[in-house]
Amino acid sequence: MPQSRDELRAGIDPLTDAELSRMSEVVKAGFSGDFKPVKKGLSDPCGRVRAAAVAACRRLGRLDVQILEAALDDPEPEVRLAGAKAAANAGGGSLLARLALEKDPLVAEALIFALGEQREEAAYSALCEAATSHPDALCREAAVAAIANFERDDSIVVLEKAAKDKPAIRRRVAVALAAVEDPRARVLLHHFTEDRDWQTRQIANEILAIEEGDRT
Repeated sequence: MPQSRDELRAGIDPLTDAELSRMSEVVKAGFSGDFKPVKKGLSDPCGRVRAAAVAACRRLGRLDVQILEAALDDPEPEVRLAGAKAAANAGGGSLLARLALEKDPLVAEALIFALGEQREEAAYSALCEAATSHPDALCREAAVAAIANFERDDSIVVLEKAAKDKPAIRRRVAVALAAVEDPRARVLLHHFTEDRDWQTRQIANEILAIEEGDRT
């Protein structure tokens, strides 16, 4: 079976015909409501089939704590990724402890997003740390978006640091500033109106225009 360019770029081994057939069966079952093939897929020897089964469980509303924990502890990153994505709405899964140990940046990003969706106060400090010091830029960006969900004025300290990061992260910072009442947030927004990234400038100008309109 030929390897696709996407698989080559991602470094993913191609599926065999048998694995592709099993994954197709799991995906179809996830839409038809037949849980039996999905349940079988959770213990499939192929990680991508297991990941498809986790996603199908989520779609069918059959994702329990045991399935979620197993997915988050799976040795294959694609299964952990499916578990992390599911955890955003399912809750549970000891995500904070797993984030500290996760080496795969895509999985870490999904864990950060899930923590932001769950808004557990215990995760706030770790998310602030990730927003400024995580080695992966996508994870820092996700962390800025996650702490914005908490709508805490003390996040301005983190946002000021993140405001010096890459353009995509500065855009996230600009959006997050809209929910911060600290006066430093307005100062930073005005600073962003002269940012070298046009999208950051646009976001800052739009937020300031809305705020000025609310005052009139």
